[in-house]
Amino acid sequence: MLYFITETYLKTNTPITANVDVTDVTPYIATQAQLRVMPILGTVFYEDLLTKYNAQTLNPDEEALVLFIQPVIAWRSAEDAIFGLTYQLKNKGLQQQFGDNSSSVSRSDVAFGMEHYAQKASFFEMRLIRYLVKNKAEFPIFTSHENRDTDLRPQIDCHMCVGNCFMNGTWTCGYPTDNGYNNSILVL
Repeated sequence: MLYFITETYLKTNTPITANVDVTDVTPYIATQAQLRVMPILGTVFYEDLLTKYNAQTLNPDEEALVLFIQPVIAWRSAEDAIFGLTYQLKNKGLQQQFGDNSSSVSRSDVAFGMEHYAQKASFFEMRLIRYLVKNKAEFPIFTSHENRDTDLRPQIDCHMCVGNCFMNGTWTCGYPTDNGYNNSILVL
């Protein structure tokens, strides 16, 4: 099953190089799709969209939505792969990979790389949420009672947003209207 992205998409849109064996990365694709996209879409809508994606029966609105989903999964998978390709669980426990023409990196380098990719993924997640809220009328399963009454409810009620998300007909998610201070001047 494809989780909204292909090997080609992953290798063309992230720093994962062509010489990386995709079988070393595919476990992260499925996991990140479920960890990051399913909570945004809700379980019912996620499973419906994934089934249609694999059957190639998406309507044009759903195809547009998948274009917002793909970079989230790709960048989160790349983030996860940094750790998983650097350290692998073998029969003797967690092992660090060493190659003939490569050198190992420190744990802080691994953490830096993961954070670097996580920043990109967070941007695409926020973009996906904004797109969904703006276009939720195009996705009746997304806003259905069935989707809102599952183990992972969709984040359409501003769970990931800061401040009031929808004010006077304007979508402002991600742009805080209240920074927690009483006035607009901060003196240090």
